[in-house]
Amino acid sequence: MSEYHEAIIIGGGPAGLTAGLYLMRAGINALLLEKVLPGGTPLNTGRVENYPGFPEGVSGRELMDKFAAHAKAFGLPVKDFAEVESLSREEDHFIIKTSDGLYESMGIIVATGTEPKKMGIPGETEFIGRGVSYCATCDGMFFKNLDVAVIGGGDAAIEEGLLLANIARKVYIIHRRDTLRAQKILQDRAFKNNKIEFLWNKKPIEIVGKNQVENIVVEDTQTQVKSSINVSGVFLYIGSVPNTGFLGRLAEVDEGGFIVTDEELATKTKGLFIAGDVRKKTLRQIATAVGDGALAAVNLEKYILGEKP
Repeated sequence: MSEYHEAIIIGGGPAGLTAGLYLMRAGINALLLEKVLPGGTPLNTGRVENYPGFPEGVSGRELMDKFAAHAKAFGLPVKDFAEVESLSREEDHFIIKTSDGLYESMGIIVATGTEPKKMGIPGETEFIGRGVSYCATCDGMFFKNLDVAVIGGGDAAIEEGLLLANIARKVYIIHRRDTLRAQKILQDRAFKNNKIEFLWNKKPIEIVGKNQVENIVVEDTQTQVKSSINVSGVFLYIGSVPNTGFLGRLAEVDEGGFIVTDEELATKTKGLFIAGDVRKKTLRQIATAVGDGALAAVNLEKYILGEKP
């Protein structure tokens, strides 16, 4: 047996929760499916400083708890630990197969976000949970007064490097170029922090250890000279990949796997809308995810009302 809803939202980050809030306020029978717990990527962000309304900043978890409470206050049902395995369209409705059972709906909003990109170097997979991490907010406490390396040069790398500097003895930020992509305000903070050391024009080629990470081998991108840095932890922030494996051919994707939409956030499949970081876009922030969630919900509402007999 399957469970029917007019609209199903796949993914419970800021885009999905916003979409759920808008759909419930519009009187649409909606359900949100989340593979773990509502909140998404911001749950792993120690401090959010650029979301309007919080001039003193707010922890990612606190902000997402407010998002979830707001959506639930308007009656949005949320099914936790329901990972979507496949999505298909049959005639005038969608069928969603999850780890929790089967669901059917008239329309879908996919807001599944992204997951960290892997480097694919020796030692990376072997030492996950034993020194290799993709979340300083989650694992930083295990490296108190130890030396760690952060890989990357974007906002996430510098933000997490600053967080680790409050915990670790020393933080090496390893970047394959000689300039950062992070916002200037973050760069300035990192450059002023005496516990952070930048290793420019270096790329990791191996993570080494016995039972735990002991060092990381890097190669100079200009001279190809290799060197080893003694660290107990390696935190990787080299980008993200979209969670779209369940979509099949229902939507077009770009070369990075991000879903292509029109200005209404619709796809080539009737009734399928996309919101948040999983979508092809130029900026991935909580604020843009919220905007996507609202727009996708409004357009899905119009679609559902137009399809009703």
